[in-house]
Amino acid sequence: MSELALDSACNVNVAVKPLVARLRERAADYRVAVRRLDSGVELIDAGIAVPGGLEAGRLVSEICMGGLGQVSLSGAAPFERWRWQVDVTASHPVIACLGSQYAGWSLNHGEGKSAFFALGSGPARAMGSKEPLYEELGYRNPPGETVIVLEVDREPPPEIAQKVVDRCGIAPEQLTIILTPTSSLAGGVQIVARVLEV
Repeated sequence: MSELALDSACNVNVAVKPLVARLRERAADYRVAVRRLDSGVELIDAGIAVPGGLEAGRLVSEICMGGLGQVSLSGAAPFERWRWQVDVTASHPVIACLGSQYAGWSLNHGEGKSAFFALGSGPARAMGSKEPLYEELGYRNPPGETVIVLEVDREPPPEIAQKVVDRCGIAPEQLTIILTPTSSLAGGVQIVARVLEV
C-alpha cells in the first residue's frame, strides 16, 4: 500500500472523457483529424497530416494529465522565438503527473529501418502499463474507455494499438490514440506542459 495516501477512487480514464469528446467533436476547430482504424481503434492526429495548433496542444496536455490538470496559454513569455507562456496546475499532482502524464509506457514493434518505437503517456498507462511505478503508487484504473498519447511523427503500426488494447483488457473501440509530433505546435505545448513532472 502506498504511503502517499492517493485517492484510489480518482479515475483518470473517467475524468478525461469530456476532454477527449471535445477534441473529437471540435476537430476542425482544433485543426486535428479523427478517424477509426479498421480494428475499431480511434486515431486522433494532432500534427502529422494536419496542422494541429496551440489550443490542440493545450487540450492534449490536459488529456495527458488525466483530466486532473489545468493548462493555460498566455502571450506573456519574454522569449524572442517563443512568445507563449504555458501555466500548469493540478488538483492531484501525483496521479496527474506520475499516474498519467509521465511518458513511461514503452511501445515498440518491428526491427531495423521499419521498427516503430514510442513512449506512451496518458490515462491508458493507469490501466495497462506494467511499470513498477504503479505498484509503488498503489494506483490502477479498471478496464474501460481509455486514451494514450504518443509523441511520434508517423502513425503506429496496427500491432501497437493491439498491444495497448490487450494490456488494458478492452475492446478496440474503447481505445483512442492521440499522435503529437514533437515538431508540431500541439506537440511543443504538451511537452512544455510536463513542467510539473520534474
